[in-house]
Amino acid sequence: MTIQAILPDMQKIHLGQLTLWRQPSLTESTRCRVLIIHGLGEHSGRHSNTISHLCKNGMEVIRFDLRGAGESGGKRQWVEHFEDYVEDVIDVYNWINRSLESMPIFVLGHSLGGTIAIYFAAQYGKLLRGLILSAPAFYVGSSYSAAKIAIGKALVHIVPTLRMKTTSDLSMLSREKRVVDEYENDPLSCHFVTLRQGNEILTALERVPQKLKDIATALLIVHGSLDRSNTLEGSFEIIRKIPSLDKTLHILPGGYHEPHNDLDKEHYFAILTSWIEQRTATEGKP
Repeated sequence: MTIQAILPDMQKIHLGQLTLWRQPSLTESTRCRVLIIHGLGEHSGRHSNTISHLCKNGMEVIRFDLRGAGESGGKRQWVEHFEDYVEDVIDVYNWINRSLESMPIFVLGHSLGGTIAIYFAAQYGKLLRGLILSAPAFYVGSSYSAAKIAIGKALVHIVPTLRMKTTSDLSMLSREKRVVDEYENDPLSCHFVTLRQGNEILTALERVPQKLKDIATALLIVHGSLDRSNTLEGSFEIIRKIPSLDKTLHILPGGYHEPHNDLDKEHYFAILTSWIEQRTATEGKP
């Protein structure tokens, strides 16, 4: 079932080369707004489970496809600089401030989207009610080929546009085979990286500790214990390094890379809802 079938009243907006969607709360009052940043090789439509759950619990959701991904414009899987992704988030955030009613806002980043969210929060964290990271990319896991990464680093300055098949083990996305099959056959997802894109991402991961020093907003991390794409150790390190006094790490025992699409997704959604509600206790009430 498509996300349009699940949430038919979602508003589609074009912002330069970016495509974004606004899904209002499905309750009478709106508690807050959540901005979702998707991961590498996918698009925001793959987060329909999360969007549906949040909207049913009094939250408005803004989702968008990063440049070169999903329904947004730009060369597929290409950035000149990692900061281009951060600029995408800034553009969407500024559109929200210009166009929509003011309310508390949370940023939720999954995987690579978590890294992008960290960079964004290092600049804009004081304006956020909270930062949520789902299986954030910091320490690359064993499902990525070290040999291919080394080859990519050696060739990036010679053939930066060269495409390499994604090396991650797709079976580790979720314990639900249907999710893996749908991703493999999703025409809006990309199963390759360009050398320039991959190198920019790896370089950005090395700078994450410096970015964390500038984040004091409330933080929630949720990570599956068996995630082989981005290791759980990376989330422990984020918690250790970030100066925020309000920080929580939830570990999902046996969980794979996509908690929103895994067997225990309802538990994940309950964690999200409870954490957000605790930080918006007086919002959306008459």
